[in-house]
Amino acid sequence: MSEDRLVDLLRRLIAARSPNPPGDERRVAEVIREEATRLGLPEPDCHALDPRRPNLLFRLGHGPPTLILAAHMDTVPAGETASWNSDPFELSERDGELVGLGTADMKASIAAMLIASARWLRAPTAPGSVALVFSADEENYSRYGMQYLAECGLLVGDAAVVTEPSSLGTGSWQNFFTAQRGSCVAWLKARGEPGHSGALLPRERRASAPFIAALAALHEAELFGQWRHPIDGTTVTVNIATMVEGGVIPVAHPEWLRAAIEVRTLEGMTEDIVLGELRGVLARAGLAERVAIEAARPPMNWFDAGRAACDSRLLAAARNAWQEVLGQRPPPPTVMPAGTDAAHLNAAGIDALPAFGPGSLASAHNHNESIARRDLPRAVDLFEALIRHYHEQSVQTAITNVPRR
Repeated sequence: MSEDRLVDLLRRLIAARSPNPPGDERRVAEVIREEATRLGLPEPDCHALDPRRPNLLFRLGHGPPTLILAAHMDTVPAGETASWNSDPFELSERDGELVGLGTADMKASIAAMLIASARWLRAPTAPGSVALVFSADEENYSRYGMQYLAECGLLVGDAAVVTEPSSLGTGSWQNFFTAQRGSCVAWLKARGEPGHSGALLPRERRASAPFIAALAALHEAELFGQWRHPIDGTTVTVNIATMVEGGVIPVAHPEWLRAAIEVRTLEGMTEDIVLGELRGVLARAGLAERVAIEAARPPMNWFDAGRAACDSRLLAAARNAWQEVLGQRPPPPTVMPAGTDAAHLNAAGIDALPAFGPGSLASAHNHNESIARRDLPRAVDLFEALIRHYHEQSVQTAITNVPRR
């Protein structure tokens, strides 16, 4: 496929709107089906908890081992369109950059996965198969997407690669992510006496007094300082008051005030560990009687970090493909600061790289989201090389493990 046709495929995917919320991936799924037919790929299986939220699974090739390539079809909302330099749902090009909602996160990867797998299917170099998973709802905790597929036992493979943006900088493939962080959301809730703001209600009896003191105590605390990821020393991030709620009118003291506390967690942490440490800070500050820490409602309360990829065949294949296509060895492994559907693949018992695709987290979820045009065909080459190297690594591993007489 020519580069222009590849760009046109991305253009059609961008035009197929799929912001989440509200969440509806049907138009993206239809573009994928149409392109797959043109490429000669088999008809996908479609699984959906809600008919508006399809998940497409393509099974290519025959026999083990099976490598899963995964991407999600939804995007975040466009936000204020006036903040975009162009229509977010029309792919545009500026200074060598392809701009549009979902270019980096992650419709460029969808396009590249389709083309790369079709190329591999025409000329496989070693036994094995590929599963393409195009899922719904990743931007809203994956209840209708990868979590649903995992719970139904529909994710079957020996290893997986999530093709999320693999960079924190201005370009693609600047980071070799082999692990990721999770997320825990809790609410800090302070109570006080309600009343008219003109009344002489002592300051210490108002909800605002313990509320402010609790936020300050958490802000000053050395939270989760004992936690470091063994791969690269990544720490826990605590985001205090990402949302604030309470009160009815501005001229009355509220009965309660609450703030969201979001903690970016590491492998091995649990929700009880996070809530326990937050509550401990408030108890030591003498605030436990007036302030509570409550878990957010599922699924927001907990998104597991999953586990670091350790499959030697997968890691070797990723490094070899990186070297072959990008012309250099990948940097040392590191932890992705965000979370991806790799956690749900891990829950299904599958080792997974959390991000190996084009684009950067610095561009994803932002106005004027973009990837470099040259990175689109490079993604095709990289994914094709990844599949080939994974199957070849598996053959080599099998030969090495044959017992000698």
